Amino acid sequence: MDDWRSYDAIAAAYDRIWAPRLETVARYLLALSAPAESARLLDVGTGTGALLRGLGEELRKLRSATGCDLSFSMLRHARRHLPELRPIVADATQLPFRGGTFDLVTANCVLSHLDDYRCALTEVVRVLARPGVFAASCWGPASDVFAAAWKESLDAGVGEGAAQRATETVAPWESHFSSPPNLKAALIDAGFDCVRVEVRPLSIGQSVDEYLADRQLTAGGRFARHVLGAVEWPRFLERADAEFRRRFGERVSFDRPIVLAVATLD
Repeated sequence: MDDWRSYDAIAAAYDRIWAPRLETVARYLLALSAPAESARLLDVGTGTGALLRGLGEELRKLRSATGCDLSFSMLRHARRHLPELRPIVADATQLPFRGGTFDLVTANCVLSHLDDYRCALTEVVRVLARPGVFAASCWGPASDVFAAAWKESLDAGVGEGAAQRATETVAPWESHFSSPPNLKAALIDAGFDCVRVEVRPLSIGQSVDEYLADRQLTAGGRFARHVLGAVEWPRFLERADAEFRRRFGERVSFDRPIVLAVATLD
């Protein structure tokens, strides 16, 4: 990859491997935010459209559905899945919409990726109608033994801490927003009138092959592939595969917490 941080290069794999899981997270979030019929919805950082796909048939009841993302390739996949979608290449900190344009704004596992999340939340407040709703999800801590084993493999392959620093480059607020109080405080500071936050577990079960394919899409995995190159990367994956099978067998199963927040403007 010319730029290992870019989501353009992994859009197809992201859509195949990650989007179904993000759809599940989206359904959790949408159950809390309950989009009203004929609502105008903006999905910030829509990716390949997982949140809007999570709406299912309810999507047709919306007045409009707009998705913005910095990645054109991700939006192209989203548009293929969702003919109703209005896709726009846009920065979350400079939303190209007039004030009060939307009744519901969503951000599904997005806030942690923003360099200036405060500016983005200010923009969300600006484009929301009154009354309006903002719904956001963030990943909770990855504290399972499989995440620890993958980190050990990355540290051995590219140097201790290097992959973690790469992750912090792509998602600088991931650790911060894995804490429910931090997410709630950020929304209150942004000016929302009422904020509700809860945590739900997301159960994940995969074969070792599926798990390693999943991990390759993470910022740490993409960085390692970039550093190791075309010759050493396949060897790294062979070693990781052998180690996972030795320690865990053929399948992995774990829960990852999801932090969900719904905030309102009156």
